[in-house]
Amino acid sequence: MTGPMRVELIGPDQQENLPLQYLAAALERAGHQARLVRFNVPGDLDRTVDEVVLRAPDVVGLGIAFQYAIGDYLDLARSLRERGYQGHLTCGGHVPTFCWQELLRDSPAIDTAVRHEGEQTLVELVDRLASGEPVRGITGLVWREDGAIVAGPARRPALELEALARPKRLDVPMTVGGVPIAFLLTARGCIGECAYCSIRAFGKDAGGPGLRLRQPEAAADEAAALYHGKGVRVFFVQDDLFVLPDETATIERMGALGEALARKGVDGAVFWIKGRPESITPAVLRAARALGAIHMFLGVESASIERLRFLGRVHTPEDNRRAIALCREFGVRPSFNFMLFDPDCSLQDIALTLDLAQENLDLAWNVCRTEIYSGTRLLDRLRGEGRLLGDYRSYGYRMRDERAEVMFRILRVSFHQRAFAFDSLLNKLISLSFSSQLHEALFAGEETSTLAAQVHQLLIDAHRDTVQSLRATLDYAARADVRDAEGVKRWALDDAMQVNARDLAFHARFDRLWSELHARGVSMCAKGP
Repeated sequence: MTGPMRVELIGPDQQENLPLQYLAAALERAGHQARLVRFNVPGDLDRTVDEVVLRAPDVVGLGIAFQYAIGDYLDLARSLRERGYQGHLTCGGHVPTFCWQELLRDSPAIDTAVRHEGEQTLVELVDRLASGEPVRGITGLVWREDGAIVAGPARRPALELEALARPKRLDVPMTVGGVPIAFLLTARGCIGECAYCSIRAFGKDAGGPGLRLRQPEAAADEAAALYHGKGVRVFFVQDDLFVLPDETATIERMGALGEALARKGVDGAVFWIKGRPESITPAVLRAARALGAIHMFLGVESASIERLRFLGRVHTPEDNRRAIALCREFGVRPSFNFMLFDPDCSLQDIALTLDLAQENLDLAWNVCRTEIYSGTRLLDRLRGEGRLLGDYRSYGYRMRDERAEVMFRILRVSFHQRAFAFDSLLNKLISLSFSSQLHEALFAGEETSTLAAQVHQLLIDAHRDTVQSLRATLDYAARADVRDAEGVKRWALDDAMQVNARDLAFHARFDRLWSELHARGVSMCAKGP
C-alpha cells in the first residue's frame, strides 16, 4: 500500500448508521481515513454531491439499505460523475447484495459492489486501489471486467464479532428527549423465517450461520465507553433477535450483560430492545427490567392467524395479546407495527387487527403494508404466481381481494402523512412516547408526570382517531363500487382533507411536547447525576 486512502461512506443517519460506522472503523483500523456523509432524502442530493466533490476523496461508498431508495442512489451516483468526481465509486448493503447485477447494469457510474457483510471486503478493495492493483478476484466483491459484470465468491459472515473494530461514533451523540443516546449491536443475524424479511436471507445467502452473538463482556465494554466518554444514558439495541427463542439462554445472556455493565460503572442506563411475542415470558421480562430495559419493539404484525402464517411468523394472535399484557405488567412498554395489508389479506383480516389496535390506544404503534424486498421468500412466491409488479427499484403487487386493494389505494392518499411517510404523525408519536418514558425513568417528579400525562392523552386521541378513520375507510371499501374509479378517488381526496385537517392539531400538540421534553432533558442532563 502506497499510503492511506480517503474514503467517504454515504447513507442515512436518522438512527445513526451502524453498518457504515462498522465499515468506517474497519477502514481506519487498516490505516485509511474514513468519513460518514449524510444522505437521508432526495432533497439532500445537491448538498451531498457538493460535499463530496469539494473534498474529492479517493473512494466513495454508497450504503444502499432500502429498496425504495434505489432510485435516489442511482441519481446520486450519476450526479457525482456529472459534477466531476473521478474516484472509485462502490456500493454495498442489502440492496447491492441481491441486486448487484441490476445496479451495475443501470448505473455505469458505479465501479464495484460489496456484497453481504462488507468490513473485510471493503478493506481489501481499498488496499488494492491504494497499491494500484486490479480489484478483480476479491471475495465478496462485484466488479467490471472486459465489458462484463463479474461477481466473486460470497464472503462468509464474520463469526468472531469481538474481532471487529468498534463502530466509528459521532463526535456528539444523538438525543431523544434531550438525553444522549447510542445504538448498539450485541448480535448479528436472525434465525426467523419471516417471508417478507431479507435479514435472514442476507446471512444465509453467504453460507453463514443465521445468528452470531457477541460476548456480553465485549458489548458491555463498548456501552461503557459510550456511557463514560460521551455521556450516553440510553442504548437502542438493534439486534433483530435480542430476546432469544430459548428462555434460559435469554435470561443468562441479559444477566451476564447487566453484571458486566455494573463492573464497568454503568449505572442507571436504560435500554430499548426488540422481541418476538412467542418468546416473551415473565422470567424474560424480569431479566430485561433488571438490565434496565424500559421499552420493547414487539413483532406483533397482525391479529389474524391466517396473515401471520402467510407472513411466515410462528406466533399467534393469543401470543400477541399475552405478550402485550405481560410487557404492561412488568413495566417494559411495547411498541409495534401493524401490517394491515399483504398480497392475500382480506377486509376481515384488517378488521381483526384494528380490534387489537383499539385495545391499545395508549401504546405507540403504526400501520403499514407488507413491502417486497429482494432476497425474500415473499418475492419468490409472488414472482412464481405471476403477481410481482415493478422491478428491483420498487416491487409491488395487487391484493387478491379487490376491496382490500381499494382500501389501501385510498389510504395511500389519505394516510400518507398520518402513517406511511418516514416523518408521519404516528412515527413521530413513537419517538415522543419513548421520550416521555425516558423522562419518567430518569427524571421522575411532578413536572415529568404532567408532561407524561399529556403525551399519554395525545397517543390515545391520535390513535382513536386513526382507528375510527381506518374503520370508516374499511366500511367504504366494503360497500363501494370498485369499478367506479372516480367515486373512489373523490372519497380518498375528501378523506385526505379531513384527516390532514385533524392532523394539524395533533402536530401542534406533538411539537409543543417534543420541544418541552427536549429542553427539559438537556437541562436535567446538564445538572448531572
